[in-house]
Amino acid sequence: MSVMKKRMMIAAALACAAMLGAAGITGIAARHVSTERVDDWRMQAMSTHQPLAVWCLRVAEAAGNPAARLALAHVLIASADTGDVRHGVDLLRQAARLGNARAQLQLGKLLLKGQPGIDVDYVESRHWLMKAAPKGPVNLPAVVREAPDLDDNPAGFAALYLASIYRNGYGVARNRQLAFYWLNRAALAGVPQAQFQLANVYREDGIVPRDDARALHWLTLASEAELAEANLALAIAYKNGELGLTADNDRYWSYVKETAHDYKHTVVH
Repeated sequence: MSVMKKRMMIAAALACAAMLGAAGITGIAARHVSTERVDDWRMQAMSTHQPLAVWCLRVAEAAGNPAARLALAHVLIASADTGDVRHGVDLLRQAARLGNARAQLQLGKLLLKGQPGIDVDYVESRHWLMKAAPKGPVNLPAVVREAPDLDDNPAGFAALYLASIYRNGYGVARNRQLAFYWLNRAALAGVPQAQFQLANVYREDGIVPRDDARALHWLTLASEAELAEANLALAIAYKNGELGLTADNDRYWSYVKETAHDYKHTVVH
């Protein structure tokens, strides 16, 4: 590391400490920094790459703030520096071992897909996804007009990734029944992508007997969460009179317009 870079890092750390002090957040009390402030630092670090925001996260994380640990992990994993990426993964592992479902999901996802600085490890990926996945009965939550984020529904998205693992045989023997089991749990947990995929399972005679009514049920739930693929599938169903629906040109165009709207606001997980 160059002398200039070291000086810049020290200056940023001192500025961060001064800012925390001005806010009355020094020493051990840094662990109690609000999640709102931590999230603000995370957004600054991710969007504008502000060294000050990164160092504020480092200070709060070092003081034991769990939200800062997760936020710093996300920032470091997005770095072009593989050393930072590995440090970010280590922070996720620390949080995951303490039972943080969001960290377990993110770690499982990263190890499943891999990226520069993170080797694919199907065994460890499945371990953490199993930890984050739903335990016991799963009840479908109230339908909302916005698809949930991974951070809002770690158990549901963990089940979705487990379905993918067993469907594609990532580190395990392919098992369509287990894939269906986890897909169903993800759909029940309110994950629109899982609801859409489950609808497609019910549209074919394969793992389960074809059931147009169930397919329509899950497609409708996914469309209400503004999933573009679900609205497109409903548009086609109304155009062709499928899934027990009567052909309806007006409904077809209504869902086409909704599909276009949804694609403009697509969030990639």
